[in-house]
Amino acid sequence: MRLDEQIVRGSRHNDPINALWPNRGLAEKDGLMPRFFFDFTSGRTIEADDIGTEFPSLEEAYLDACRSALEMSFEKLRVRCDPNLDSVEILDAERHSLMQVPFSDVLRPKPPRLPSAQDLCNQQSCNQLIESCNQQLVRGKRLKAEIGEELRKMRTTSSAIRASLERLTRAAR
Repeated sequence: MRLDEQIVRGSRHNDPINALWPNRGLAEKDGLMPRFFFDFTSGRTIEADDIGTEFPSLEEAYLDACRSALEMSFEKLRVRCDPNLDSVEILDAERHSLMQVPFSDVLRPKPPRLPSAQDLCNQQSCNQLIESCNQQLVRGKRLKAEIGEELRKMRTTSSAIRASLERLTRAAR
């Protein structure tokens, strides 16, 4: 048995899928909520979920898959295994794939929050922002002119080289 198989099998429950989704069967049984299946992939091992779990929406199923991916990742990291290549595939009741949840996406830190327009737009920062934009606009125009001049020089040099090659070619015949 491979180490990643041991991790799944060594979880809280004997069934690896139940170990990933301990809330299985706790959803309402009135038949109104959709059933989702969660197939776990680790390396070349695929653990298919043959029971499924009911959730009010795909978003809820996704959030549960993310929580479970974090728990499984922690278990793998404890035994010094890399969970970044593992994933969970969320399927609908007909077992059509709805989305893939790579553990690497769940483990990636969220990007820093960009300041909102409200944060930026007090009078002083608005003026600084406008000034910075104006400076960048002037810089952009200057760079465009410089690139245009360099392009003109390159075309002149290229024409001169082409003319010299034509003369040499004629002279060599």
